[in-house]
Amino acid sequence: MDGLTLLREVSEAYRSLQTLALEASFIDESGDEDSSNRSERRVRFFYAAPNRFRYEPASRRGIFAISDGETVHRIFGGPQGKRHTSHPLAQSPRLPHRFNAQWPTQSEAFLFDGIEEGALSADIAREEDGCYIVGVEYRRDPSREGMLIQKMPVLFWIDGGTRMVMRTEGETGHRRPTEEEIFWSRRKMIVRSIRVNEPLREEMFDFTLPPDVEELETGGQCGGFGIGRGGGGFSQRSGDPKHSLEFQGSHEWQGDTLVERSRWKIRDLLFTIERRFTFSEDGSELRIADRIAGPKGEAETKCKLPVA
Repeated sequence: MDGLTLLREVSEAYRSLQTLALEASFIDESGDEDSSNRSERRVRFFYAAPNRFRYEPASRRGIFAISDGETVHRIFGGPQGKRHTSHPLAQSPRLPHRFNAQWPTQSEAFLFDGIEEGALSADIAREEDGCYIVGVEYRRDPSREGMLIQKMPVLFWIDGGTRMVMRTEGETGHRRPTEEEIFWSRRKMIVRSIRVNEPLREEMFDFTLPPDVEELETGGQCGGFGIGRGGGGFSQRSGDPKHSLEFQGSHEWQGDTLVERSRWKIRDLLFTIERRFTFSEDGSELRIADRIAGPKGEAETKCKLPVA
């Protein structure tokens, strides 16, 4: 048997599922040249075809998720207390926890129908404890080329009888826009116990909002690095190197001055900009000062803009 044929059999086994119940561990290791981190989380996952699921983290700070087939509910734990969000299942591009070949090791997947989609190669390395170990190379998203690096093939441990995925392992490198250093992360998913097509209680997919949970509005602001501070970045690839672009920026208040810093990589040339916004004492004008640095030197500009 070749690897791609085995992946198609795995995909068909998951498409034929009626129910699935499992306990699994996620082991995450990450780091760069100066530091490294390791964490392990245990979770439970229940699924009833075609679109009901229940995801339970062992930690109180994890994210609980459930779908009754129409609505997805999530409860977030953590130091700020429990918070709840929900959205119609129809708004999801795919059922949560279903395998996505564009992010083969980045999501917490338990449903592997479509595991063969986007596979450039699949090689059975060996058999171990009743499992086939398969290394798979997936097609990469061209828009993320150079920013997201798959260091090795994604490895799957596939049960020789049931064709269920019992373990996954992959390593991914991320490069922040305009920077050269690579931040590596490795994720392992290990199934500790599994039950296939056994009856599940219907009520385990019902959801009632607990009384101690705060309701959050969807569409609110998320992210940032702290009060009064924020940042982000992006990478834009083009067939013409002259039009490729990388950006990373941040802003913060320094007293009454808003400071905006950015890094731009254009035509493989790096430019840094610091822009300072300050209002005059009477509030009648906004003063803007720029300091721009490039490969051959620096330049400064200043201007005033009447506002009152």
